[in-house]
Amino acid sequence: MENLTLSSLGIPRVLNAATTYTRIGGSRMAPEVLAAMVQGASDFVEIEQLHKVAGERIAQLTKNEAAYVTPGCAGAIVLSVLAILDRNKSATRNEFIIDRTHMVDYVQSIEFAGGVIKEIGAEGHRSDADLVDAFNENTAGIFFVPGLNRPPGALSIERTVEIAKQHNIPVIVDAAAQIPPVSNLWHFTRDAGADVVLFSGGKGLRGPQTTGLILGKAELINAAAKFAAPNTTKARSLKVGKEEIFAILKAVEMYVSADHEAQAKAWNAICDQWVSDFAVIKGFKPVKMELNEAGQPLPRVKIEIDQKIFGTSARELALKLWESDPRIAVDHRDDNQEIFLTPELLNSTEIAVVTARVIELASS
Repeated sequence: MENLTLSSLGIPRVLNAATTYTRIGGSRMAPEVLAAMVQGASDFVEIEQLHKVAGERIAQLTKNEAAYVTPGCAGAIVLSVLAILDRNKSATRNEFIIDRTHMVDYVQSIEFAGGVIKEIGAEGHRSDADLVDAFNENTAGIFFVPGLNRPPGALSIERTVEIAKQHNIPVIVDAAAQIPPVSNLWHFTRDAGADVVLFSGGKGLRGPQTTGLILGKAELINAAAKFAAPNTTKARSLKVGKEEIFAILKAVEMYVSADHEAQAKAWNAICDQWVSDFAVIKGFKPVKMELNEAGQPLPRVKIEIDQKIFGTSARELALKLWESDPRIAVDHRDDNQEIFLTPELLNSTEIAVVTARVIELASS
């Protein structure tokens, strides 16, 4: 029987020059993480004990009071909300305050868990009073999303936590894609004082795409764990396998001990080379960006396209790259004339393929 591959399944391979999007598989696990996954799958174990031990190790590595492995960051949102609602013991104390600029798609997970979203803030205006005035007897928590473009005067996580503590209201930080820097693993909780911070395991951490983390206060994390499998509760579907727990633990170990400075230097060198390679293409204006799409310090290249000179729109170029063999994914928004390329998810061979294909399409 032949080994299963994308080719044997008749599915095109994708070179990911975009970012850690779930729809194309997140990130790429290191060989050591894959080996840990195989090891975890090889034996039976009492799952709650494995969760406990892995959580203690991850908490120590990330300088947090406690940690829990979840099925993705959206699963971490659901479990955190369930824990807060259960602690309130009130059917009506279920509102989660969210600044309108934090209204990402994933806030639906709050409603899935039984919470109610209370949006605050007006266009171009934020103040302490907006947050304070939103508190009432139904307030259960605050949901904060860092890393996005904020209007002037937007409340910081530090000020948000300060106000929340005055009202004895917990703060959940959804930092799914806010790695690097590595310090974010403890900044929002240990330094800024949020109750819990949530991360995707399958983005910057390079763990399994199906994992996530809750980091922070033990009381809230222990309450959240009671709702997840193997417990028979309304959230039993939020199950993490033993092999995934092994793998994300190894991924966290590797991430906190990695030479991030050297890695950033290598990625910057690739971006500099891309700018040089693409600058000679008529109608292209390549520029190295210091931040990625989530506002984190990961370099990428923006290529502004003058369609009148280049002859093809940015959307058409992105589509041609996607229809290549192998497919090449780049970041593109239909309402503008630019594409973005990032090197972090490509090996050296794939970088050469991406570069050659862009140049080939530009000259055709």
